[in-house]
Amino acid sequence: MRRRGTKSSSENLNRRIYWVLGLFFVCFSAIIFRAFQLQVMDARDLKARAMRQHKRTFNVQSKRGDIYDRNLKELAVSIEVDSVYAQAGKIDSPGEAARTLAPVLSMNRRELEKKISSAANFVWLKRQVDLKDEERKALSGIEGVGITRESRRYYPNRQLAANLIGFTGLDANGLEGIELHYDGFLRGASHKFVGEKDARGRLMVFEDFDKTVPMEGMEVGLTIDKTIQYVAEKALMKAVESSGAKGGEALVMNPMTGEVLAMASMPTFDPNDFSSTTPRHWRNRAVTDVFEPGSVFKLFLISAALEENAVKTHDGFFCENGSYGVADRVFHDHDKYGWLTVSQILKYSSNIGSAKIADRLGKDQLYRYLKAFGFGEKTGIDLPGESAGSLRPLKNWSDVTLATVSFGQGVSVTGLQLITALSAVANGGFLMKPYVVRSVRDANGNVVSETDPTIVRRVVSEETARKMTDMLISVTHEGGTGVKASFEEFEVAGKTGTAQKPDFKRGGYMKDEFVASFFGFVPARSPRLAIFVAIDEPRGEHYGGTVAGPVFREIAEKSLSYMGVFRERPASRELKFTEAKASKGALAPAGDSEFGPAAVPDFTGKTVRSVLRMAKGRSFDVNVMGSGKAVSQKPAPGRALPTKGPVVVFFQ
Repeated sequence: MRRRGTKSSSENLNRRIYWVLGLFFVCFSAIIFRAFQLQVMDARDLKARAMRQHKRTFNVQSKRGDIYDRNLKELAVSIEVDSVYAQAGKIDSPGEAARTLAPVLSMNRRELEKKISSAANFVWLKRQVDLKDEERKALSGIEGVGITRESRRYYPNRQLAANLIGFTGLDANGLEGIELHYDGFLRGASHKFVGEKDARGRLMVFEDFDKTVPMEGMEVGLTIDKTIQYVAEKALMKAVESSGAKGGEALVMNPMTGEVLAMASMPTFDPNDFSSTTPRHWRNRAVTDVFEPGSVFKLFLISAALEENAVKTHDGFFCENGSYGVADRVFHDHDKYGWLTVSQILKYSSNIGSAKIADRLGKDQLYRYLKAFGFGEKTGIDLPGESAGSLRPLKNWSDVTLATVSFGQGVSVTGLQLITALSAVANGGFLMKPYVVRSVRDANGNVVSETDPTIVRRVVSEETARKMTDMLISVTHEGGTGVKASFEEFEVAGKTGTAQKPDFKRGGYMKDEFVASFFGFVPARSPRLAIFVAIDEPRGEHYGGTVAGPVFREIAEKSLSYMGVFRERPASRELKFTEAKASKGALAPAGDSEFGPAAVPDFTGKTVRSVLRMAKGRSFDVNVMGSGKAVSQKPAPGRALPTKGPVVVFFQ
């Protein structure tokens, strides 16, 4: 009996041992599996969680580059401001903290409490605020609330050139205008910095932190002249307000180079507080808005007709006493004209006369020249949102299309296209590429990018341009439609436009809604400024010469005075002129083997170096346009050297 009991006890002991061993095996297996899971299977996720808990990542953004006008006057700068944040987990009483913060941050207490109570460990309370020293001290005493310094964009001139410059968002990224188009240069580089946090969550900054700060953004220098911009905006605003218009635009360009000196839009806005306005206020109308140009388009029709010898300036056309039928349409003039010369058709702005000139020129030629002047395609200006306008394909032109396009209907353009095309007539026939940025420089002042005047193509000859200038001057003389754009000091070459706005809902044109415009250049014989003005939907008086002409005059008068351009006085000594054969009939002072010491030499076919050497030897200034060989110049060979300003030589 004992043996059997002893055997049974031994078996029970062994069984218990196996159970214990099995239990240990299961436990150790679970531990080993869990260790494998933590160290192998979930290692990447756990490592990332640990990094988030013990390290903090900062995205250090460089200071955004400044924007200047052509005279290095500040248009957009970056200033250091405070941004307030909260670490919700460290704030014991969100309600009490919100009550303390609300008056300091000028925010709603409930809104603040809601932010602080959020599940996020880090939350911005208010960014880019100007805090006083006592306010910073009050905030620093609240556990879990911190202040950091950020860069904020500031526009010292408020509304000045706002539609051109644009604005940035809270994170200093460009959203409109120059700020958007040149964002890659202005914002510079950013760098991610990772630092260890202590037990209280504070960042432990290492010695090499300053070395990680990235290169600052670059400086952008514009072609815009701050003073001329101010003059243009003030004159435009006065006209828009006095006429009760919907809006308007004004452009000032150097016709010899394509540099934009001013670009004004109404309505406008303050980019320091852009969120209080709408995209309607932000729009740069001169670049984005298209409209039917109306009678200003007659300039390009007649230029093409003269260039193709389809008409002469004194050719006469019968203007049908104010009513003229083409196919199923009847066109009218604002007055009953009989016989008018080509020059008078432009001076009095006859639609019927223009239609007859277009008929003589033909569809193919008119279309070709309008394309050459740049219509129907973008100019390529360095600004965002440019519209191409519309010019119907030649295959879709009918006789009615030919007539309507001749006086600026059935085609849409931008103000920028018009002033660029006008400048081609002003400078002697060259279409220049417009631009608003002269240079981009890094923080050390080194030039990264620089824009030079670019000739796109020759559109008309210098002779045609001269004839057009003579006719455009007559528009601003007594009896012309642009008399109110003229002023005593200088001759003005210009053209008025009064275009009905299309009715896109019902077809045809709206009865009482117009775009009144005027464009021209001054001084007419040696242009320094080309100016375009358009007033959108003026109430009451709506003719371009009456509404837009005075705006042109005010901009031209004040800008030329600011630039130091005054009426040229006659030379102190009289010069006797003889016929100069080499200049094809041009007059030159006697006594010079070529043209005489006081006359402009013939630079045709010469290199830039040769032209500069000749100019230096004769002690006069030369403005070089383009590169290669000289193809044209202003003044023409053999004419008297200008008493003020340089001789402009075009190269290709």
